[in-house]
Formats: sequence, C-alpha cells, structure tokens
Amino acid sequence: MAPIRVLIADDHEIIRYGISTYLSSSEKIEIVGEASTGEECIELFKEHKPDVCLLDISMPKKNGIETTHAIRSLDSETKILILSMHIDKQLLGEVLQAGINGYLLKNTEKQFVLNSIIAVMHGQEIFSDPISDLIKHSFLNQAQNEAVPEIHPDITSREQEILQLIVEGLTSKEIAQKLYISPRTVDTHRANLMQKLELNNIAELVRYAIEHKLVAS
Repeated sequence: MAPIRVLIADDHEIIRYGISTYLSSSEKIEIVGEASTGEECIELFKEHKPDVCLLDISMPKKNGIETTHAIRSLDSETKILILSMHIDKQLLGEVLQAGINGYLLKNTEKQFVLNSIIAVMHGQEIFSDPISDLIKHSFLNQAQNEAVPEIHPDITSREQEILQLIVEGLTSKEIAQKLYISPRTVDTHRANLMQKLELNNIAELVRYAIEHKLVAS
C-alpha cells in the first residue's frame, strides 16, 4: 500500500520539525510539504495534492479555519486534521462547519496522531477526548433550548446501541470489543446510520442523536 501523503502547516518551526520527524519514521507516512503560513499551505496543497493536511489553527496569512475553507474549495475529498493547543467552543464550531475530519490537541500522544491520520484515511473522524466532550456538551446545551423534532423511525435496535456508544465517545475498535463484533461491522452500522439520517459526519450524527433524544445523555 502506498504511504499516506501528509502536508503539515504550523507557524512554529520546532513543532513542524517534531511532527515531521516522528511521522516520517513510519513507513505508512510520506511528508510532502511543510508550511509556516496558511497561504504557503494552500500553495503547497496545489502543488502536491496530499492525502491529509495537518493544520494548526493560529497561523499568519490565513488561519487554520480559513485555510480549511480554501482547501475544501479546491478538493472536497482531502482529509483535514486540526492540531492545536486551543480548545474553544466558538473555534470548534467554526472548524466543524469548515469540514474537518478531526481535531487533536497538541498534548496528544504522538502515536495517537499517527493513528489518527491512518483512521481518517479510512473514513473515520477523530477527536481528542476533551474535544469530544465539548462537542457533546455543546449539543446537549443547545438541544435543551430547541424544539425536539420527530425521531427517525428506521433506526434498528443494534444501530441505536452503537449510536449510544458513539455519543459516549467510544472508537470503532472500543465499540467492537464491547459488543463482540468486528470494527468493520461497527463502521458499516455507522455508515448506515448517517445514510438513513442524511448526515455527513460524526459531529452531525452526535448532534442529531442528542437533539432527537435517541440516546441517554
């Protein structure tokens, strides 16, 4: 299998160097470019067409959110991971709307960063635990102040069981171990859920589940 082609953008050279050095040590990763600004990242993206972009939020000449929008306008299929020291409700909402595939904090273990890159290439969305908690709590608070629409009638009991565990923040592997099924089966159920509910990503799925009271919060 060809290595995953990764573009890194962060305005701190030492951080770029550390991330690049570690990821390059894996035969599964090829670093195709490193950028210190959002504009430089966009130009390198056009040149190299990476599989995954690993972006900081706070960058000069277009921040990570603006850079995400620009990349999405060029290619809707590229995977985008935010790697930031910031955890902020407003920022989170903006990057989710921009269309990211994951949001990791910079205190994340380096192995988890590598695993996250591989996971998003397989269609998963990855968030550090504090980010997952913020998503859940934000949607819970919003749901308390909004009318509750009708529950979708086509969700099976197994899908609802898996949905509950997704909302609780479990990964596909953890859900599979808990339910004694394969991770591939979990991914199939999750894909079926999003297709039935006409949703595009895990964040929307969590929000839908909470707002429609499909899970115990």
